[in-house]
Formats: sequence, C-alpha cells, structure tokens
Amino acid sequence: MEIDPERRRPIMNNHTGTHVLNFALLKVLGEADQKGSLVAPDRLRFDFSAKGALSTEQVKKVEEICNQVVAKNEVVYAANAALPNAKAIQGLRAVFDETYPDPVRVVSIGISVEQLLADPDGPGGNATSVEFCGGTHLKRSGHIEKMVVISEEAIAKGIRRIVAISGADAKKANEIADRLENETNHVVQRVTEALAKEQSGAQLLTKELLALKDELSREQVSQWRKDTMRNTLDAQKKKIEDLDRAAKAAQSNKVVEDCKKLLSEGPKTYLVEVFEAGSNPKALDAAIKQVKSTAPETAAIFFSVDQQEGKIMCMSHVPQTAIGKGLKANEWVNHVSGLMNAKGGGKEGAAQAVGSKTNALAECLKLADEFAKLKLSI
Repeated sequence: MEIDPERRRPIMNNHTGTHVLNFALLKVLGEADQKGSLVAPDRLRFDFSAKGALSTEQVKKVEEICNQVVAKNEVVYAANAALPNAKAIQGLRAVFDETYPDPVRVVSIGISVEQLLADPDGPGGNATSVEFCGGTHLKRSGHIEKMVVISEEAIAKGIRRIVAISGADAKKANEIADRLENETNHVVQRVTEALAKEQSGAQLLTKELLALKDELSREQVSQWRKDTMRNTLDAQKKKIEDLDRAAKAAQSNKVVEDCKKLLSEGPKTYLVEVFEAGSNPKALDAAIKQVKSTAPETAAIFFSVDQQEGKIMCMSHVPQTAIGKGLKANEWVNHVSGLMNAKGGGKEGAAQAVGSKTNALAECLKLADEFAKLKLSI
C-alpha cells in the first residue's frame, strides 16, 4: 500500500483541527455533542448539537480558541488504554452511542494520556482536547499553522454544522479577508466624506458597496469577518439611502413650492414647465397633484432633467374639459417621447415617460407647447 504524503498531510492537519474545534466549541457553548464529522484534504466539517445559531461573536471566539491551541504548539499525544479507565477521564469527548473497542486509542493535546489516566478526576481533561480516536494526527498542534471557520449553519433541527479550513488554505483565506477589509474601510471613508458634504455622489457609491458585498459572499473567508464586513457595508448603504430619502423629500417640497408660485401668477389653460426634480418621479408627481388641487381645470406637462443619471422625464395631467377639446395626456407625452428617446405610457388624463436624451429638453418644451396650442385651438 502506498501513502500519498501530499494528500495525507492536509488530512492530518484537518483531523487534528477537528479535535481542536471540538474543544473550542465546548469552551464557548458549554455543551455541544458531536453528531458527525468529515475530514478532507481541503476542509474539515463538524456537526454538533446546539439550541440555536451561533452569534458572530461566538463564531469569532471559537476561531480564536482554535488558534490559541495552535499557537501553543503542544504535543499531540496518542496511546491505547483500557476502555473503562479511559471513559473515567473527566472532560473526555466521545460520540454518543458509538461503540468503541477495548482497549481504545486516546488522543490528547498538551497533556499525556498517561497523566490523564493517572488522575482521571483532575482538571486536565477539561483543560485540553481529549478524545477517543483511531485516525492519523499531527505531532504538534502548531503544525496546523492556522485555522479559519468559514461557515456555521443549521443542517437539521437542533443540529448545526461548522466548516473550517487550516494550514495554507487558512492563511490564504486571511489574506483575502485582509484585502476585503481594506476595501471595506476605504469605501466607508469615501461614504463618510460624501455624506459630510451632503453630496448626491454618495448615491453612486451604492453600486460599489453592492459589488463588494457580492464579492464578499463568493470568497472563502472567516465567517465572523465576513459577517462583520457585511454588516458594515449594510450600515453604509442605509446611511446613503437615508440621505437620498431626505434629499428627495426636500426636492419634492421645493418643486411643490415652485409650482405654487407658478400657479399664483393667475389661471392658465395649460402649463409646459421645467422643474428641478432630477430623476425623482415623486417630486414631479407632487407638482402635478398641486395643479390638480389648486387649478383643476389646467392641463399640465412638466419636465425634469438629471444630467448625472443621464435621464429626462416628463409627466402630464389633462382635465376632462381639455380632453373634450382634443388634448389628451398620452398623446401629449407621445408627441415628445421620441425626442427624449423615451419609453412611457398612460391614459387620456395622465401619462408619463422617461428617456435618456437630456439635451432634447428645449425642443421638447417647444413641441409640447405647440401641441397644446394646436389641440386647444389657442
């Protein structure tokens, strides 16, 4: 039989890592019975009983304890012992209902099996990793080099699963996490600066936030670091959304005030106007509603341009009296939508369109005015 050393070494890493993880979970949760495990060259998987999901802080603590054990670089002891004597060791970890041979192989990190057997009621078994195991292991815990918990999830009611990586894979995961943390901090700084100046450009950073969050979800990195970065990005996104919401509300208020001023100049049969509503349809709609409430017999088509977004939009309202004379909102909008390179729709009384040809505003105003005069015979 031939042994493949390149495959065997990472398996030894992850097998000893599984014992370390088992110990760390017990320290963090106080109670966590093993329900299954998998040791592969590229990862280790550990299933355990739990009342609920581990918090981000608990996952972080589990990973920290694992790496503390690794950093101690203690000897991994293994020895056969009489099953009754081995079972007497306080703190020893075993799979419930598993049938073990007699004698049984005991694996312990940092404290020799002979010491544990000599003092089975002593503190040693609770202070380190002690398990029944017949598998292959490292000589010292430090040979693991590094451990990273990459996921924690439910697999059944009352059973959770942790997947971890070790050695070179764990180091690579930490390098990726470091890079992503630097990018996250850089984006946070840019968002903070933009928000301090109340720049509308902060909204453009949302795309970067989402792209970074998407990359984060794809990368194999520490679960707690991933959760922390994801929460940070979500918080920044919310700040941008709050600013955008407040800016749009202020924009709507200004548009309404400008519309009130326009209407206060006297009754008009129709209106063709431009408002500084950006690409905010609610602001333009607020102006239309102002017309409907203050001057219900006035037909209106309002325009707005957002150069930053590359959008031009129009919105129209036509009362029944004007419809009867031949002016219809959908036809009015359609008359200018081609110039706007726009798509839109509506009915005789109300219609709207959004396009991309922002430099067509002046011509749109001229055509809209001529169309209204023609239909209303003015």
